[in-house]
Amino acid sequence: MGRLMRFTSLLRRFGRDESGVFAVIFGLMAIVLVAMGGAVVDYVALEQTRNRAQIALDAAALALQPEITKKDYKQADILERAEDLVLKQIGDASISAKVDGIRIDQARGSLFLSGEFTTATNFVRLVGIQELTASFSSEAVRGALDIEVAVALDITGSMSGTRIADLQAAAKTFVNSIVQNDQTQNKSRMALVPYSQAVNVAPYQASIRGPERAAKPLSKLEWTSGAEKAVTAEFSNGLVTIASTNHGYANDDWVYLWNVSVSSVNARPFQVTNSKTNSFQLAGTNERPKNDYTRSARIIKCLYPGCDVKVTSAKHGFSNGEYIHVTNVGGMTGLNNKTFQIGSVTTDTLVLLGSAAGGDADRRSYTTGTGNLHCTWQSAAETCTYYRFATATGGWQTFAVTSCVTERAANAATDAAFTTTFAGRNYPASNNPCVANRIVPLTADKTALTNAINAFDVEGSTAGQLGIVWAWHMLSPNLGYLWPNNAPSNYKDPKVFKAAIIMTDGDFNTVHCNGVIARNSTSGSGNDSEKINCDAHNGDAYTQARAYCDAMKKTQSIEIFTVGFGITTGSAAQKLLTYCASKAEYALLTNNSSELTAAFAKIAANISALRIAQ
Repeated sequence: MGRLMRFTSLLRRFGRDESGVFAVIFGLMAIVLVAMGGAVVDYVALEQTRNRAQIALDAAALALQPEITKKDYKQADILERAEDLVLKQIGDASISAKVDGIRIDQARGSLFLSGEFTTATNFVRLVGIQELTASFSSEAVRGALDIEVAVALDITGSMSGTRIADLQAAAKTFVNSIVQNDQTQNKSRMALVPYSQAVNVAPYQASIRGPERAAKPLSKLEWTSGAEKAVTAEFSNGLVTIASTNHGYANDDWVYLWNVSVSSVNARPFQVTNSKTNSFQLAGTNERPKNDYTRSARIIKCLYPGCDVKVTSAKHGFSNGEYIHVTNVGGMTGLNNKTFQIGSVTTDTLVLLGSAAGGDADRRSYTTGTGNLHCTWQSAAETCTYYRFATATGGWQTFAVTSCVTERAANAATDAAFTTTFAGRNYPASNNPCVANRIVPLTADKTALTNAINAFDVEGSTAGQLGIVWAWHMLSPNLGYLWPNNAPSNYKDPKVFKAAIIMTDGDFNTVHCNGVIARNSTSGSGNDSEKINCDAHNGDAYTQARAYCDAMKKTQSIEIFTVGFGITTGSAAQKLLTYCASKAEYALLTNNSSELTAAFAKIAANISALRIAQ
């Protein structure tokens, strides 16, 4: 009881105390407590900065190690360049770095760099500590292995704007880290696979997806019989009536008119009916009453029903009922870029059925010797320059072949020679074209690699599975016959390290059937009216991608690294990249330029024939 009274008395005295000493003490303690708690945050930030700085210095050591093989190298120049590379890669004005330590051992091929970095504090500055400083070091040593690296890079439409510029900068830094100037002791080569809705393999396409069947040249076009005649009057009251003195046309003859005032019959074929000496009517017409004519109006009899065009093309090789595509006709340009079924075939001639519909206003101006005929079907032995197919919406389209390739229908998840099974052709719509940028086989030519990267032009949808399989193909000794001067080394060669890097910024959405975007492609792959009415031969894009990654891993010779750029964690693309990577730590996600560059630098530190000594 006495203790309780004493405590109560103490509380009363504390309440009457106006000296403010407690408030001052509490304020001082609060600053210390906040600083101590904030020190944890500042320490975490320091460790994150240390990681970024270490990656940057590792990349600088990798890039500059070849300089020590030169007779005229200068340590001061190496230090200056190393510091500049580190600051650029860190890319944060609040972080300063100094690289001032260097040790070189030419016999070992070793470049050792060291220094320190400084970062501003956020909380411990309350107790007078404005910044934190830590040291870092890196050693790059000439490795004993040759390097072969294939890089598949997403240059689809979603990579437009700053994204493609960020990728170009990161890729060029990667080239400088991997491909060494001195190739005398160890080779280091890189291949590029830019991909979009397909992969451009020019100039190797004939060996990869089969040779093209040559177009057949035209020598003559015929469609008229007899001389043209003048039209002296036109009348319409039901059937259109044509007045033409002594025209000589019989019922059921086919005629073609031009410069006629009745627009519905101008530049179109019609059958003659109710023929009289100086007039006749056009079967199938139905016009309101009219009495008019144009003095320049003309009419001529057609050679074939429907006023179809007869083509002469020596030993053309086509058959009745086939469809062919016409290009490069001079004069009668209305025939160009159209597909026709053919009939009345002889060895050297054929008729283009329906070729009068929508034809030229004046069909008399054919330029002799111009024009080409193209096949439009699929053949295992050869590639048609055009392909006519039924669309997913029930219509028909004809698309031109390109130098791009798509998935193989058979032996897809293999690196078997294309002499056994050709790659899929590519017949794309004009708004989702064959990507302009071509593959670059393994090379030590840094200028060629850099120029190829600088030329990247974004377009099209995402067939990421093709990027994966072609990264593998660039490393496969089974396909070295395609580029004998740049052939990959054998699998399991103990002196060679092979690596594939797969980079994408989004979901894989495009697969193909017979070289056309398939109907089971997903959102973002184009309009259904431009997709073929069949599913892809080997499943959706992710099913194919996993199969290609599995097959590549089975070689036991290729390490796979993946880079996601702006990809959501948990998305199908992120899960695929994690699945494909040889190790969990080889799957990297990035969201901005500095992270993308850092990711490629980290990969370079893992796969280079140089090694980082910790």
